[in-house]
Amino acid sequence: MLKADMTKYCTAAALAVRTFITGSSNLNNYGAGIRQIGTDLGLRLDDLDNLKKTRGSWLGTMVDFLGTARVTAVYQLIANGDKKPASWGAAPNAAQQSALNIQKQTDVYNTFKRFATLWNGGANPHPKWQQEAGAMGSSTKQALEALAARAAANATGNCGETSLLAYLLLATLPKDGKYQAAYTAARDLTVGWYDGSPFDHAYVIVSNRGYATDKNTVASYCICDAWLGRAYPDLLSDLHYGGTNLQDVKQSSPALPELKVGTYAYASTGDDLTRIQGVTQILHSAFLDELAKL
Repeated sequence: MLKADMTKYCTAAALAVRTFITGSSNLNNYGAGIRQIGTDLGLRLDDLDNLKKTRGSWLGTMVDFLGTARVTAVYQLIANGDKKPASWGAAPNAAQQSALNIQKQTDVYNTFKRFATLWNGGANPHPKWQQEAGAMGSSTKQALEALAARAAANATGNCGETSLLAYLLLATLPKDGKYQAAYTAARDLTVGWYDGSPFDHAYVIVSNRGYATDKNTVASYCICDAWLGRAYPDLLSDLHYGGTNLQDVKQSSPALPELKVGTYAYASTGDDLTRIQGVTQILHSAFLDELAKL
């Protein structure tokens, strides 16, 4: 495929995901726990909107969102067996009271618990999204599909989750019906989920023959950056990889290798399969809408 057409496909996929993830400036985009915390703290709507723009990890976002003092208090509760530490005294301060309010939001509180080791007593307040995925056991194909479905359900995601959704969108593109023309034009393209390790950003690389083969021919690949909702003609230093070390660019997970458009086979079963297929169906339709505008 010519670079110009490849760029259109990458742009449409990036916009489909970005619009889906940030389509509404509404608290209803967030789980009940996050909405209640925002209400309790009297946070402005634009503060919540910033959550949708984060490139980094869930824990890092919570530190930015809630403040270090509140997150520290949450982990003091967790370390004390979910009980108020004696050191807090009879009247908790504002951060400690917020932690007690967060404790009532079970899903959010349990997510903090899941990342307690990463928090490491406050030594690692902004872990990489890859570290969080590992802590959640998201290393298998099925677990990554669940991660994508969860990001879509919450309508918010970091760069790892948005790029994962873009990868799945293109890798599962239907071959028939209203998608036939788009699929036929793109079926020889290779889709890969990449990140600039150790630089903390993830994206999709679309190429004619695979990035390893095409990386020295800039006309043969394109970057689909769903977190930013746009395509790039080439990898950019300090955005897609750190500094000048282009060799840091690698595939994000061996569970989701490069493959041709439309050739992905789901690993999920039962309700999990229904959920992830529902997500990709929505994204496929949005992709066609965006492609038609270009």
